[in-house]
Amino acid sequence: MKKILALAGSAALAAGLLGAALAVDVQTNGSFEAGNTGGGFTLEPAGSTDITGWNVVSGSVDYIQGHWVASDGARSIDLNGSSQGAISQTIPTSIGATYTVTFDLSGNPDGAPTVKTLDVSATGAAPVGYSFDVAAAGIVNRLVDMKWRTETYTFMATAASTTILFQSTTAGDFYGPALDNVVITETLPTAEQCKKGGWESMIDSTGNAFKNQGDCVSFFATGGKNPGAGQ
Repeated sequence: MKKILALAGSAALAAGLLGAALAVDVQTNGSFEAGNTGGGFTLEPAGSTDITGWNVVSGSVDYIQGHWVASDGARSIDLNGSSQGAISQTIPTSIGATYTVTFDLSGNPDGAPTVKTLDVSATGAAPVGYSFDVAAAGIVNRLVDMKWRTETYTFMATAASTTILFQSTTAGDFYGPALDNVVITETLPTAEQCKKGGWESMIDSTGNAFKNQGDCVSFFATGGKNPGAGQ
């Protein structure tokens, strides 16, 4: 399993490390190994917090152990329990930092539809859709070989905490997208990224935009004492 590094006071950490790239994992229980249920699969309804670090926020999900081979460790999630389900986790974030969410995706092969779909989103951002075809040529996953595939979602934080949401969009009940091995990596911005128009998509540690490249460079050169002046 991936090593998890807990971050306390992420925004303060970012201020102290301006100008130096940093990449650390910030999620809790990304492989769903910690939880209050037994083997096989357990139906977790909306409101459940049985999966450590995660909330079931709508519908229901199946908490899987042993029914199929997980991507990482022994446990994973089917985002369709008895209906389309969604899980979320809120993490501390540094305003202006980039977060890369990687996750392993498969699909429950026990029933239709063959194409399983889900959306991933972060607070305030439009969802991005992903799909997995359990019967695609060269795929044909089985319980003993789920053909897990790693997917990537990225966002820039605009607040001191951000909620990550995984939501099934698979029609029907019971047989949905399978999820495992969620890793959320924080990378702090650097002055080097101000160049070649990079400043246009960056913000300072309080959410201010930069008016030009020099404004951006000044922010990092002063350790954040000269905030962005806005465009």
